[in-house]
Amino acid sequence: MNTVIFYDERMPFNGPRPTDTFLSLFQDHESYTIVNADRLDYLLDHTHVDVFINLQGPYFPKQSWTKIVKCLAAGSAWIHTGGAPFRIPCYEENGEWVMEREQTAYHQTLNIHEALPVSSEPIDHLSASQDWPLLSEDESLFSVTDTFNLILHVSKTSVLPSEMGSSGPMDARIHPLLKGSSKDGREVAAPAVAIEHINGRFKGGRWLFFNQTMDRHFWHERGAKAIEKWAMFASQGVTDIVLKTNYASYEPGERPDILIQFERFNTKPCQWRFDLLIEKDGNPLEETTLTANISNQLAVQNYLPEITVSPGFYRITCTARSEAGEKRILHQGFWGSDRKLLAEGEALTCGRDYFYKNGRPFPVVGMTYMTSDVARYYLFLPNPYLWEKDFQQMKKAGINLIRTGIWTAWQHMMFIDGHFREDILRAIDAFILCAKKHDLEVTFTFFSFTPEMWQGENPYLDPRSIEAQKRFILSIVNRHMQTTNVQWDLINEPSLFNPAQTFSGPRTLGDRFDRESYIEWLKKRHGSVRVLQERWNMTPEELPDFNAAVPPQSSEVNFDIQDMISGKKGLKWLDYTLYTMAVHNHWAQTLSSLIKRGAPSQLVTVGQDEALVGQRPSPLFYGKAVDYTTNHSWWYMDQLLWDGIFAKTGDKPNLIQETGIMYVENPNNKAKRSEAELRNILERKYAYAFSTGGAGAVQWLWNTNYYMNNINESNIGAVRADGTEKPEAEVSYDFGRFFKGIEDLFTDRQLEKIAVIFPYSNDFSNRRLAFDATTKLTRVLGYELNQPFRAVSEYHLNDLDEETPELIIVPSAHNFDTESFQYLLDVVEVKGCHLLFTGPVGLDAYWHHTSRCEGLFGQTCMENVLREEILTIDGESYPVSFGERRIAQLLKEVPAGGTSCDLHEAAHGKGKIIWSSLPLELNDRIDVMKAVYQYAIEAAGIESDFDWLEGDSPGVYGRKLSYSNGSLFVFISEYSCDQSIKIKDSQTNITYSFLLEKERSLLFAVDGEGKLLRVYRDAEVLLGV
Repeated sequence: MNTVIFYDERMPFNGPRPTDTFLSLFQDHESYTIVNADRLDYLLDHTHVDVFINLQGPYFPKQSWTKIVKCLAAGSAWIHTGGAPFRIPCYEENGEWVMEREQTAYHQTLNIHEALPVSSEPIDHLSASQDWPLLSEDESLFSVTDTFNLILHVSKTSVLPSEMGSSGPMDARIHPLLKGSSKDGREVAAPAVAIEHINGRFKGGRWLFFNQTMDRHFWHERGAKAIEKWAMFASQGVTDIVLKTNYASYEPGERPDILIQFERFNTKPCQWRFDLLIEKDGNPLEETTLTANISNQLAVQNYLPEITVSPGFYRITCTARSEAGEKRILHQGFWGSDRKLLAEGEALTCGRDYFYKNGRPFPVVGMTYMTSDVARYYLFLPNPYLWEKDFQQMKKAGINLIRTGIWTAWQHMMFIDGHFREDILRAIDAFILCAKKHDLEVTFTFFSFTPEMWQGENPYLDPRSIEAQKRFILSIVNRHMQTTNVQWDLINEPSLFNPAQTFSGPRTLGDRFDRESYIEWLKKRHGSVRVLQERWNMTPEELPDFNAAVPPQSSEVNFDIQDMISGKKGLKWLDYTLYTMAVHNHWAQTLSSLIKRGAPSQLVTVGQDEALVGQRPSPLFYGKAVDYTTNHSWWYMDQLLWDGIFAKTGDKPNLIQETGIMYVENPNNKAKRSEAELRNILERKYAYAFSTGGAGAVQWLWNTNYYMNNINESNIGAVRADGTEKPEAEVSYDFGRFFKGIEDLFTDRQLEKIAVIFPYSNDFSNRRLAFDATTKLTRVLGYELNQPFRAVSEYHLNDLDEETPELIIVPSAHNFDTESFQYLLDVVEVKGCHLLFTGPVGLDAYWHHTSRCEGLFGQTCMENVLREEILTIDGESYPVSFGERRIAQLLKEVPAGGTSCDLHEAAHGKGKIIWSSLPLELNDRIDVMKAVYQYAIEAAGIESDFDWLEGDSPGVYGRKLSYSNGSLFVFISEYSCDQSIKIKDSQTNITYSFLLEKERSLLFAVDGEGKLLRVYRDAEVLLGV
């Protein structure tokens, strides 16, 4: 074994340097050569290197980089000590070594995209991995200190490039060798890891990383002996051993088949011994020993135990030892199908705001999960042992719902229409059984982005595709019609129709099904082609009949005020967008009805992202087709309150079904956020989810998925690639602990007294303003005025009927459906509430100016806004400014002979209408918005839920949710400073005071008399009453 140790005493170094005694132990060793920077190039270039050991930490000679990479690409082993690897290149100048700036480019070449600092603060002690016990005698060599989290990017291609959710090749695996655990036993850091390359550029290379500064505990004889042992281990290269069963679950009476698959990425074969132990409920059932001479040819050994399967969980432990002294422990498991267990208890049900389980409210603290070893391949390579182990930890964390499903490879599961692979179905069975054992709910997702077509022409309309989708779904559902811990998610983040243009909004495939369906929809909506011509601004020559109305391409539509060169006509876009909403709802209702025919008690939903921004199916629109709505709060970091409010319908729960933190980089390719910042952001997202009356939040995801050609995915997850928990995992523990024991509080939530109408006619049109208007409103109403509100769809105003709000706001809608407008007038007239309408009030859905308001405000005319306008309220004038392109984009509506300077009011039946001619939410100033909103709030007689006595800063959000037996208070900091908060509850007159840390969230629950029931993070937060 030829081992090269690189160390240069002249180069920079972190911490205590290796002692002369330490180095001398290698100098006379024939297998080891210690080299400095001057000799490194030559040695790497002229000798075969079995193991390359870098003792220099993050520093390395830049001129040697090409030779180092060439050495590693040849399959050489590598041992790294002392912090992040290859982070700081150095060069020699005038006899001195000069450090370049810290860089990521070098270790990115080695499939390590980033190395994030990991704080030692939560670490109580270090312990060697039991499954990879290389360091079992070396723990005392290491001190508890800061380390690094290696962000891997080992998959550089996609297995199914046409599928957005496709996995990539599993070219490398990471294993923790030394783990840092907290006082409560959570594994929170891995200072030492092994990366084994089973394919790709570095195939066969076994790399060991000791990603912390080595101190005096290491640089002595015992440390040198450890280096020798590690080098011998690394020099053996990669031996890939996989323990499997032919099925993940078996029917009672069947006999399992255990397989050990192995391959050695080394030219020399090696003898291995495998000691197998099969247990059930902690009781040993069978033991045996197998042997194999493992070479570079893939081989499999089968073992058929003398076991007749009965209901329950079976665990397999395989202790593998090689003749070279290597040891590792592999785990696997399988289920004996237990239908009785699956049928126990009651299914999850829905109230108006929350889920219920066994008759009690069920606030969701959820987690997305596939597995911790093979990511999205988990149904092809199932390991129920890992599911069982991870679910046990999640249950301990307070997690109560698991979201999982299929994001890719549908045709690999049902290659022939109607013939689903039995091994996949049994893996799904085992997954649900593992969750049931730990009393965890499961939401199982069938499709993602667009449903699989199975050789059809349109994923939502072609009968061939839909019937295949039904067979796919029923293949799974039919096995679980009596299961009480499963719900179904039809599709993750749907788009219509083109699979190649996901997230782009309505995109036609140009197929006959879309054309025919669209024509029929238009006939039903418009009645005659003459009406359609008028609404679309087309002549009879341009649109002679309905058959001429083909689904539009986005390139045909004038989405911008400057897109006028070719004379595009875009009014038709509203209809096509509305039509796609109807198609999606029909598709969802069809499949939901299919499921409920066999399993009427199981819930069905659609998992959607922030689609309200993208003219795609959004909760306020698809809510009627499902049992509850969802939203995935990802990118809109400044709109987290908006995200929750405008996803919540009036009659069904809304679940923030996916949330997490997208990876962002600085221009120099370094990670922009620390792990602590990631935790704080996730905590705020959870707090916002509950503050909006949401049913809970589900993190994406438990285990980081580094088996995708997607650096973003390589960064997302509560658990690092090395298997240890990030600080953001604390969010699940903290929220789970907070809700435990106070679930019964969440009954009969009092609805918000203000409702804001989301103007879909505008949002679905070719001149969209609704997002800007509603997000600006949310920031002013929710933060500046501390007034909670709910959302209602322009096209689903019957949500106002059951409990009519005292104030309704339509913010700067511009074009607004006339039937919906009349519905609002009727509500005001009959129910006696107030309506605040800002901006043009007479434009119909197709931007035509109507006389629908003459009876209220007389004749009006349309005008362009000016850069600077003014609005007078109760004798006080406020500037209204329309900067940038707003004077070209926006309109105002002015009473004939009047001006836009006044706030207009008109009594209407039992209620009142307040109208601003100016689209206030689209102006640059918030003072005028605050004044108008406050005026309308006072006119409607709405009072605050609590008084702010201290700490009402712009960066602090506060909300009280009232229930029949108490209240939940939520406070969230987006502020750069800690803030002292003091409030007085308007109902009980009790005062609460606390310190809200910067970036953090604080929740507390009280009973009907205001007495504290629970405080979020009560061990860290002091709350005065």
